[in-house]
Amino acid sequence: MDRFILCPLLGGYSFSPGQNIIEQQLQGGMPRQRRNFIGAVYLVSASVFCGSYEEKEYFWAFWRKQQREPKNWLWALQSDSYKFEDHECRFKADSLPQESEREGKLIKYSFQIYVKPLNRPADLDDMIVSYWGSGLNPKISNLLEKLANESIPNALRSYK
Repeated sequence: MDRFILCPLLGGYSFSPGQNIIEQQLQGGMPRQRRNFIGAVYLVSASVFCGSYEEKEYFWAFWRKQQREPKNWLWALQSDSYKFEDHECRFKADSLPQESEREGKLIKYSFQIYVKPLNRPADLDDMIVSYWGSGLNPKISNLLEKLANESIPNALRSYK
């Protein structure tokens, strides 16, 4: 599987998760919902800067290759996690790359891609939600960890 090596720009980057639920509006009350399927693709709007002739040549060669034979490729993106992770991507057919800025040799290209969601274990989601629901959050947890592992041992050492 090919890997796209240009870094996505964070300015103008947007990510929309796929919808795994089907919904039916009712005349009264809450709509009826049910799980349709798992793994609906995300939609990402991204941009890259090409700062040299070689980067511009690479971008267009990569795009043309995907036009000849559409297939998934890897790109390190942020989706439903804070960190950048490799995702399987595919250019959206009706979103052609747009040259949106030109600053000397720098050229900004913007486009949309489909992104396959990463497999996130349901038990991990349950654990995170119940952790926060119990009144603990990472800030409080980090303070408690510091109290137990640093402050108390240091206080006991100075007491001796």
